[in-house]
Amino acid sequence: MAPTTKRPALLKNLYQRLDDKALKPGDKFYEPIYAHEGCEDPVALMQQHIEWSNTESIQMFSGFRGSGKTTELFRLQKGLEEKGYFVLYGDALKYLNPAQEIDITDLLIVLAGTFSDALEKAGIGSIGHDSYWERLKNYLVTTKVELGEIGLQAGADLKLNLETSPTFRQLLREKLSNRIGEIKRDVDRFFEDGVKAIHAKHGNKVPGVVFLFDQMEQIRGTLSNEQSVIDSVARLFAQHLKRLEIPYMHMVYTVPPWLKFVLPNAVQIQMLPSIRQWNNDASRTEYKPGWKALRSLVHRRFTDGDFEQFFGSKGPHHDKADKLLAVCGGHFRDLLILLREAVRRTPQLPVTEEAIQSAITAVRGNYLPIAIDDAIWLNEIEHVRDTVLPNTDPASVNRLTRFLDTHFVLYFTNGKEWYDIHPLIRDEVAEIVKRDAARKTVHKP
Repeated sequence: MAPTTKRPALLKNLYQRLDDKALKPGDKFYEPIYAHEGCEDPVALMQQHIEWSNTESIQMFSGFRGSGKTTELFRLQKGLEEKGYFVLYGDALKYLNPAQEIDITDLLIVLAGTFSDALEKAGIGSIGHDSYWERLKNYLVTTKVELGEIGLQAGADLKLNLETSPTFRQLLREKLSNRIGEIKRDVDRFFEDGVKAIHAKHGNKVPGVVFLFDQMEQIRGTLSNEQSVIDSVARLFAQHLKRLEIPYMHMVYTVPPWLKFVLPNAVQIQMLPSIRQWNNDASRTEYKPGWKALRSLVHRRFTDGDFEQFFGSKGPHHDKADKLLAVCGGHFRDLLILLREAVRRTPQLPVTEEAIQSAITAVRGNYLPIAIDDAIWLNEIEHVRDTVLPNTDPASVNRLTRFLDTHFVLYFTNGKEWYDIHPLIRDEVAEIVKRDAARKTVHKP
């Protein structure tokens, strides 16, 4: 049905409300999804670990693309601040290139530098506390590293060069590669001075200092260097995990989700799952708490009056809304996209069955076509509810990560982790595998 100019302003307003963006707790559209009964709360577990760990701790946090990781990181920050913790946030990508290899020297310098930036932003830097960039420049001079040799001219801004020049970062890494121990001790001293400055300003009422080091999960390389980048990240966490522990600090690192496949049991990662709408059984019986949580999310975006106008009825759910929920896979981003497409295809209120089906078909089209080899692997995942990862080679890991990042495969937890394929592609995957088997039978010698 073609759109008309007679659609009410409500539809435009709804379309804008369904925009997919990171939200902070307290936002009117933020749904505390993990607060619903039966939905295990990964953020609460992380906060508990910090509160029970006295003065320092280290945690890894991750989620596949679109899982709401940044929003939940904001919630962790808010929850800790309500308990009196002093929480600072740093963006790793300000100084790290996600398409390049990383080593421990890079990370320690960037870690201290982003902490320094966060202190300055919080108004702490003026308390007898030089920036880390000034300290690093002085360190280079005292250790007789010629600044010109690393591409830093007299009077140049070291911080700006590190932020903008890949060549400078590479030269700096090479000059400091045999001084890891010294760099680590200097970084620890800087963090300790920062903690002292925080307590000097806020007194002993602060139970602890937390640093959220975000965006490291974006490090994945390019098609030409993905293997070397994955190897560098794996090596970093396999060999230098202890060096990422910072005295007197609670550290939270967001890390690439594929680390759990490359280094199984070596690194503990708190993962954000999709919201479970079905149980891990052959018939996928309905899991009511998951449905309740997602219905609540829809009502928060529509509000009761708008929900009634758009779907044509009151109450916690409606058949048309449930048809969209049934194919979202328990994934926030996909649910918002489905709802947006339904709004976009609605010529008049309430929404029609035709518009609902059109929205589902359009979003399903984003997943197609599916290669035969991919369909065969996806079909195995559906049947055994596991990754069926053949090995931990970069090619296999990246392929599985692509499945998860694009939501072809969904990650769930309920006591143990398990996997399933997206409901939008179940029929297509089964049909592709069936046709391939028939073709092989026909051409069998």
